[in-house]
Amino acid sequence: MKTIVGTSNRIVEIDLTSGSISEFQVDADDRKNFLGGKGLGLKLLYDRMERGIDPLKEKNYLAFMMGVLMGTGAPCTGRFSALTKSPLTGIMVHSSCGGPFGMAYKTAGYDGLLITGKASSPVFIAIDADGVSIEDAADYWGLDTHETQQHLNPDGKSGVLAIGPAGENQVRIANVASGHRFLGRGGLGAVMGSKNLKAIVARGKAYKIVPSNSKLFAKAKKRAARYIEKNPVTSKDYRQYGTSSHVNWCNDGGILPVNNFREGSHPRADSISGEELRQRYNARPSTCKPCSIMCGHKGTHADGSVHQIPEYESIGLLGPNLGIFDPDQITAFSDRCGQLGMDTISAGAVLAWCMEAGEKGLIATDLKFGREAGVLEALDDMAHRRGFGSEMADGTRRLSETYGGTDFAIQIKGLEMPAYDPRGAWGQGLAYAVANRGACHLSATTFALEVAFGFLNPYTIRAKARFVKFFENLYAAVNSLHTCQFTSYAYVLEPPIVKYTPKFLLRLFMQFLPAMAILLMDISIFSKLWRSVTGLRLNQWQMLKAGARIHVLERYMNTAEGISRKDDTLPGRFLKEGRGCDARQRTVPLQPMLDAYYRLRGYDFQGIPSQNCLKRLGIEPKWELSSDERALLFKMVSPGGKPVKRLYLAIMLWFVGRAIQAAARVDKTVGEAFNSLPDGFTFALTVAPDGPAMVVGKDRNGKVRYLGADTQSRLIDMRMTIKNIEAAMLLFTFQEPTALAVARDRLVVDGDIPAACTVVRVLDRVEVFLLPKILASLAVRRYPRWPFFRKIMGRVLIYLRTVTGL
Repeated sequence: MKTIVGTSNRIVEIDLTSGSISEFQVDADDRKNFLGGKGLGLKLLYDRMERGIDPLKEKNYLAFMMGVLMGTGAPCTGRFSALTKSPLTGIMVHSSCGGPFGMAYKTAGYDGLLITGKASSPVFIAIDADGVSIEDAADYWGLDTHETQQHLNPDGKSGVLAIGPAGENQVRIANVASGHRFLGRGGLGAVMGSKNLKAIVARGKAYKIVPSNSKLFAKAKKRAARYIEKNPVTSKDYRQYGTSSHVNWCNDGGILPVNNFREGSHPRADSISGEELRQRYNARPSTCKPCSIMCGHKGTHADGSVHQIPEYESIGLLGPNLGIFDPDQITAFSDRCGQLGMDTISAGAVLAWCMEAGEKGLIATDLKFGREAGVLEALDDMAHRRGFGSEMADGTRRLSETYGGTDFAIQIKGLEMPAYDPRGAWGQGLAYAVANRGACHLSATTFALEVAFGFLNPYTIRAKARFVKFFENLYAAVNSLHTCQFTSYAYVLEPPIVKYTPKFLLRLFMQFLPAMAILLMDISIFSKLWRSVTGLRLNQWQMLKAGARIHVLERYMNTAEGISRKDDTLPGRFLKEGRGCDARQRTVPLQPMLDAYYRLRGYDFQGIPSQNCLKRLGIEPKWELSSDERALLFKMVSPGGKPVKRLYLAIMLWFVGRAIQAAARVDKTVGEAFNSLPDGFTFALTVAPDGPAMVVGKDRNGKVRYLGADTQSRLIDMRMTIKNIEAAMLLFTFQEPTALAVARDRLVVDGDIPAACTVVRVLDRVEVFLLPKILASLAVRRYPRWPFFRKIMGRVLIYLRTVTGL
């Protein structure tokens, strides 16, 4: 057996249109700057792809990239990455898999595979140490993923990537199977199908992968294994119950998806918990190799067969999200998705949307919440594009754009949301909104800090932007090394400085001094494994910078496709509707977190990476990107900066809020304006990114009240956000009318536009009462002609009520 020290650096490139097969070596600078796996694959596609290409046409590329650590025996390193432009979202998508293909491909002597073009008829690609060939696949077209792998790997000694009927029919939520693992998200299977590529088969074990520094590697490997064995999540929860252990976490925390995310918990959740499934199916590990966490499990099912138990995401989206709590039925749905080659997350979200749309009369369907009938048939129709199933196959975004119901289409940027309700974990809401591939829990898993471990208060915006950025950088690097992301629970939490610090101190640091908390984290185990395998020097801060470079490059590629602030949002359900399990009916206050996140990233107000941001990370711009020119006039102001101006604005907002309350009782015009708004209506005026605020509401008795500065714990119907402190100073030094600030895009409205117009009129009216004519004439568009007595008496009464609060 031959030996590869570290990495072979060999990349195979195939054009299926011409049938050409070539090979090249990874550039040394690319290896250093983008690591491997996701990062290197992204850079190779960036160098080759043009903006605006159709994901299902031959010019699109597929990249399959092996992990740098794969084959070395380091814990949990049997993972590989796939990247392409998604047919579901129209932007870049990355997916990770722990199936047998990766190890087979790497031990055949290669680090990556790039595929473009389209074959004239169905083909598969065969790879071994002797070379690469394109073979006829006509006999396998139409087979499901299980059958395809059995036919192409009869002796079980190869690794296979295969699509099922969903991929063949270019279903936009089609996935790719490798063993019982999947490249699940974003329609990778549809891209393979569009290229007439049925499968890729690799026969490995021709090469042995050895580290560059065996002594350093042995030390790092031992430390990594020790951390995994000590951490209760990696050594107990996942090993005993798999990811289905999340069911009880999420149900107790109010973030379990129930009936299309209308609720966050359910009393029958115990029936689908990890503990119940372990007992019901006599569960035992069946996982990626090599893996010491062993989160995947198989069991003996009702028909006597032994096969995989669904993962948490499949359970959540195909179970309680459909109102179904029968483990056997959920397993049947998950298995059918696997055979057909469809993403269980997206499939569950599509089914739930159809159920709710049917209830609301938007479509005609027999699918109902809590009923298993018709689900398997609907999955088959989606995979084969039969009848209405052909529209379901295009995902929830396209369905809701056609039939209505966008507020309950649970997707972001076209990608359906995983099984964690952000109303109970606001940091996860921000992570979803800004994730590069769309709704993604693996871009930054803050729900674990908020709900599972209790380090962060789930119902505050404090520190969330900084931790989302940190985990995005970390996971981009981890997916480029490539090791399982679950190792981060052990590698971050087990080093002594975190493990032996009292939890109340950790909570204090994480919530109030997040930058310092991150600086104190020891994640050097990742960089030491990298260094020992490749021989390239890399400390943990250089690794995080590489992660930032990878993440921002992906964002830059997406902004070239039109992604901006308008897309970094959440479904309307999470911004407008509370949950029954939350007595305070809280929703996600996204905008202030988004402002803080953009500032930390170095993006402009519209979410476009600035030239300084790209330059700092060493990214060479390929396209000229233009944000809204008006947005470029407003710089993101550092939270906590400009203390004197912040204090002035806080006082002014307090005074204006109380003055609005007073004017509603004193002035007939203001009172009539509020009468046009519904009882219970609440609006907020805030300064981005985390500046002062005021909240005013109309209670259920019709009285207008100033509610303080807390915008986080209330349901806000209409939010007016001033883009930065300087713009707010223009308003509150009365140099610019409110209406003009809106017209000049200094102030952003999130909510009902007629209601916003009413509020602007109220603000103008109140300013007339509060200010001398010489100032009020500057602050309002038209100064009213009032009788002297009315103006003076109104002003006296409003000032009196404002100061006293009467």
